[in-house]
Amino acid sequence: MNKTFEISRIHTPLGIFRVSGEVSDQNTMAISQLEIMGTDGWLFLDIQSAKVANLIKQLEPYLLAHLQG
Repeated sequence: MNKTFEISRIHTPLGIFRVSGEVSDQNTMAISQLEIMGTDGWLFLDIQSAKVANLIKQLEPYLLAHLQG
């Protein structure tokens, strides 16, 4: 069963993020919205771009640890 989640602020070595999505019982993630803290506030990232998809893969361990903690 998938559970939706919203993380209003998570600090990682890759930056500070705001994330929404779903996580399954097998710990697979589907991110629906991703924002990064920039110098002028939150910036939406295009989750369809290859660069952001790669970033999401790098972020997953931090997101899963946050959700399980």
